[in-house]
Amino acid sequence: MFTPEKMEQIHVVFSEKDVDRVADAVVQEGTLQIADAAEMEAWAQDLSRGGTGEEPSEMRTRREQVQALLEALGLTGRVEDVPTAEGEWEALDGRVAEIERSVRVDLASKEALAKEAVRLEELRDGVGMVPRFGLPLESRNDYSYLAVETGQLADKNMEILRQRLQSILHVLYPLKQSQGMTTILAIVLKRDREPLQSALREAGVQPMTPGKEGEIPSPEILKHLDQEIDAVREKLFTVEEKLRRMADEEGPFLRSVLLRVRRDILRRQILKYFRKTERTYLLSGWLPREKREAFIREIRRVTQNRCIIEAVPAEELSSVREGKVPVPVQLKNPNFLKPFEILTRAYGTPTYRSVDPTPLLGISFLLMFGVMFGDVGHGLVLSLAGVLMAMRGKKTTLRSAGLLLFYAGCASMVFGFLFGSVFGLEDLLPALWLKPMESISQLFKTAIFFGIGMISLAIGINVVNGIRRRDFLGLIFDKAGLLAAVLYWCGIVVVTRLITTEAETQGDVPVLVFVLMLTSVMLLFF
Repeated sequence: MFTPEKMEQIHVVFSEKDVDRVADAVVQEGTLQIADAAEMEAWAQDLSRGGTGEEPSEMRTRREQVQALLEALGLTGRVEDVPTAEGEWEALDGRVAEIERSVRVDLASKEALAKEAVRLEELRDGVGMVPRFGLPLESRNDYSYLAVETGQLADKNMEILRQRLQSILHVLYPLKQSQGMTTILAIVLKRDREPLQSALREAGVQPMTPGKEGEIPSPEILKHLDQEIDAVREKLFTVEEKLRRMADEEGPFLRSVLLRVRRDILRRQILKYFRKTERTYLLSGWLPREKREAFIREIRRVTQNRCIIEAVPAEELSSVREGKVPVPVQLKNPNFLKPFEILTRAYGTPTYRSVDPTPLLGISFLLMFGVMFGDVGHGLVLSLAGVLMAMRGKKTTLRSAGLLLFYAGCASMVFGFLFGSVFGLEDLLPALWLKPMESISQLFKTAIFFGIGMISLAIGINVVNGIRRRDFLGLIFDKAGLLAAVLYWCGIVVVTRLITTEAETQGDVPVLVFVLMLTSVMLLFF
């Protein structure tokens, strides 16, 4: 706490035949912040790179294929809770290809059925506009939305007609049968009139010219269409259910393959940070001190002890002390303060040799939030929302944000009891400290002194950072250095003395004047 994790610079020299195993170990461990050795040591600039870092075409194809399958099955590419797929790529690719074929067939069927359902409903809406007591056949050309044809054909040609009409949306309704002949009624949308007439000619349909008494039994056709729509939707539901089962059964496997692909790609990408000679490779990076033993043990295991490892604390490197080589920063705080690291990083991660302000930032954040949003009821709502977010969040950042919201809600409740406020009502609870609307002057003064304390604390941290960095010139002349601190406190003393004198002669000075004077002094230097 107050200082980042202690880091060590590490160099590993190993045989070229162990490069894949070492790269895998680096990815699996996940603790080494790999760096280019040429950026750390001048002599390493003469060594060639260990790889290009480009994604191989076959890996890109695998990644895109698996991601497309996951998307088609309505799944995300999140791979946090799955193991890495094991086995040869040939077997894994075969299973993925088999899943892809099955999904492709089902998706094509789903798309076709969905279109068929929409077209049938469109046709049904057109037929539904016919009066319920029937459409006179002699006036069938008066309806601009439908094309209606009637005729007779041999029973044996019915199947031929159905096949010819498969490509268009239609209603084929048998009106009556007599002596091996069937009288049919065919209805299509107006735009499909020509394909309909062509199909009728190919099936040998003899056109009929009905009299005035002829009419279409509209209710029966609607019922027929409803049955067809229900049948199509039932098939569509069956296909969708099959895809859902496939997602449940094959989803974990596809995610595990995606994780394997991503790790292989990552392994190839980090090779560009390796440096190599004719027969050896050099790996360099930064490692948290407490992770050093485990990392070195793993590297020795995968190389069968055929390696040379050098680990040097960052504090002992002259390049670090002189500020020539930046050291990656890993904040180190108790679990309670971990969520506040989000706020620290929002303002900028502190440098390696500086003080970590997360503890002070966390405390001041809760105090300021509580003062500005002090209410028992509202704080309870925020706390419950934070707990829900922390429990349901799938990502670490989201869970940390939930805990931060929970802490803020708790601070709000604490100050709500101090202010005696519940959902904005200040007469339900007794105030343990003060009523904000009745004690504005005291609240303003408290806020001002709190601000003075925070600025003074920031100056103190900056002074400590200057000493640790050995930046003595900045320690004195920086905008938050010793000179600024002296001027700042001189201004505070002068303003306080003036206010005290004014209060003794003319009574209490308005708080607003006090705020403006202090603010002007603060802005003068900050």
